[in-house]
Amino acid sequence: MGTARLSLQRLAARRVARPTAQGHGPGPARPIARGGSGDPPRQACRGARVLMALVLAAVAPALTARAAEGPAPAPAAQELAVEDFDFAGPLGSEGARVEKVGRNHFRVTLGHAPNQPTWSNKLQFRLLRHARGIALRVDAVFACEKPQYVFDEYFYSWSADGREWHPVQWGEEGRQRGRRGTLQFPPFPADAVTVGHQVPLSYEDLVGLVEAWAKHPAVRVHVVGRSTGGRNLYRVTVADPAGPPEESRWVHYFANQHPGEHNAQWRMVGMLEWLLSDEGADARRRSVCHFLPMMSPDAPSKGWYRTNSAGVDMNRSYRPEGADPAAQTHEPYVFQKDLEGLMASRAPVTAVWAMHTWGGIVEPIARPGPEMGTALGPWTLLRDTLERHDTADLIKPLKVREKESYGGTSWTDGPHRQFGVTAVLCEGAGAFFTKQQNLDSGVVLIQALAEYYKGTRPAR
Repeated sequence: MGTARLSLQRLAARRVARPTAQGHGPGPARPIARGGSGDPPRQACRGARVLMALVLAAVAPALTARAAEGPAPAPAAQELAVEDFDFAGPLGSEGARVEKVGRNHFRVTLGHAPNQPTWSNKLQFRLLRHARGIALRVDAVFACEKPQYVFDEYFYSWSADGREWHPVQWGEEGRQRGRRGTLQFPPFPADAVTVGHQVPLSYEDLVGLVEAWAKHPAVRVHVVGRSTGGRNLYRVTVADPAGPPEESRWVHYFANQHPGEHNAQWRMVGMLEWLLSDEGADARRRSVCHFLPMMSPDAPSKGWYRTNSAGVDMNRSYRPEGADPAAQTHEPYVFQKDLEGLMASRAPVTAVWAMHTWGGIVEPIARPGPEMGTALGPWTLLRDTLERHDTADLIKPLKVREKESYGGTSWTDGPHRQFGVTAVLCEGAGAFFTKQQNLDSGVVLIQALAEYYKGTRPAR
C-alpha cells in the first residue's frame, strides 16, 4: 500500500509535458487555442490534473484494502416459504399439508386415495417461485400404522421445463418405509420446478401427445367417454388406411390401468411413436393397434396411484361376466364396454396387453391365446424374438402363467377368460430412471411383436 501512495504522490508533483514535434522528450509548451491563446488554459488543465492526483492519493488506501479482501460475497440464496408450494396442479397430491422445519427444509404430510385410508397419495407438487439455487429437503410423512401401496416404493423426478426429468432417490437415514422418507434435491436451476412420481406424465401432457399423434394419417383418436372429473377417456388407434382390410390384420390392445405407473405409460408412448415412424410403416399396414394410455386421467392431479375417484383399484375392476354399470364404477365400465365393442367388430382384438410398473426391468408374463402355436409359432418364438431385439437388456425373457389370479378382475385374466384371447401382463421398469429407457423398452416390444405377428391374420 506504501508503494501505491508514493506513486500517486509522484504523479501529483510531476510536471506533465507534451512531446516535441521532433521527438518524445519534454520541450517548450505550445499555446492551446481555446477561445484565445496563451498560458491561462494550460494552467487550468494542469491544475485539474493535480487535483485528480490528490483525490486518487486520498482514496488509494481504501481501494487497496478492498482488493486485499477479495471479491464481494455472492448474495445469499433465497429462502422458500410454505406459500411457494402448490399441490393442486397437473401433478398434485390431494390432501397434502406442508409445514416449514428449517431453512429450505419442509415436512409434507400426505393424504390418501379415495376410500382407501392405507393407500397414500404420491408426493407431487410444484414450486411456484424462489426455487433457483435452492437445495430443497422434503420429509414426507404418511400417518398410517400399516400402509399399503406406499409413497416411497419408487424414485421421484424433478423438472424445470416439464420435458427433461431428473431422478432423485429416497434417503435411507431415518426412513420408515411407507411412513416417513426424505428427498434431498440438488440446487434447482430455475425459480419454478415440478416434482412427480417416477418419470411423470400428467393428463395435460397426454393431451398434448394425443393432439400431435392425431396429425398422422394412420391415427384415429376415439374419446370413448369422460371421467368423473370431466377428462377425456382416450383410445388411440394406429392403422394405415392404405393397408389390407382391418378384418385381415392382427389387432393389439395396450392399456395402462394404474394411473401412477408413469413408466409404463412412457413405454406405451415408445411403442406408438415407433409405429408412426418410417421403420414402423409395414407394421402399421398389417396391424391395428389400440392404445389406452391412461384409464384414470383424474389421478395425476390428485396423486392417486392405483385408483379412480371412487377409490377402486383400476386393475381389479374388470368383470369377466360382462360390463355392467351397476356392478362397476364409471371408468372401468366405459373401457370394458368399449373393448366388448371391439371384440364384436369385424376386427376383433388378437392380444390384450396390460401395461404396469413394478421393480426391476420390464417383465412380460403371458397367457397364450389360440394364434400362438397354430397360425403363428409357439410363444417361445415370441420370447426369442424379444431377446434378439433387446440388445440393451431392458426386458426379462417372456414367461407364461397358467393360473388365473384375482378372480378374473384384472385386465389380464379378465379378457382372457371372457374372450379366450392372448393376454399379457407387462410389468417392471421401476429400475428405469429416465424417460428414454422407458421409450426404448417400448420400441423393443413393438418391434418384436411386429416380427412375430408376421403377415396378416388368417380368415376366421
